[in-house]
Amino acid sequence: MKIYISGIHTDAGKTHCSAALCANFGFDYFKLIQAGEPTDSDFIRKLCPKTRIFKEGMLLKTPASPHLGRKKENLNYKAFDIALPKSEHLLIESAGGLFTPLDDEKTVIDYMARFKHPTFLVAKYYLGSINHILLSIEALKQRNIEILALVMMGEKDLLQDEFIQNYTKVKIVNLPFFTAQNLFAQSKIFKEEVEKILT
Repeated sequence: MKIYISGIHTDAGKTHCSAALCANFGFDYFKLIQAGEPTDSDFIRKLCPKTRIFKEGMLLKTPASPHLGRKKENLNYKAFDIALPKSEHLLIESAGGLFTPLDDEKTVIDYMARFKHPTFLVAKYYLGSINHILLSIEALKQRNIEILALVMMGEKDLLQDEFIQNYTKVKIVNLPFFTAQNLFAQSKIFKEEVEKILT
């Protein structure tokens, strides 16, 4: 199974979510586009030393939107030229949010719609996040991209979760942020909930 790890914006917690899935379910890991260092692959390597990590689809030095890095570094790649690794147990972590530009014309969600696989949509709690979450879910639904669950990062806000779940009918799974030392303890309930989704 190939699964996209997409986010409502940059820094939503996609790499933490990926690490929890790799550690608990043995997924391989692939970063679609990396912009800047340290890399998300480095983070996965540190927290999940047993994980098979593929080389990034595109590695940019510029810590900015990929379409800007592409221009600054004089790269001529096209978004749809980025090939997914040959793995049947793969997490594909996207860059930024769903509408982050990958080149001059295409965004993350365009890539996801072209090469269709289900997704875990990752978000976190902050003022305004409900709006960003609902817009992201609506965009995925319009493109018939299956949402396995909305992964909410951080300390659980029951009232926010209840509203989002009632409004969107999308399953919500909570995942606290963690370190290498407490990854399995912090992701125990997350693992139990995801097992129900993947089986």
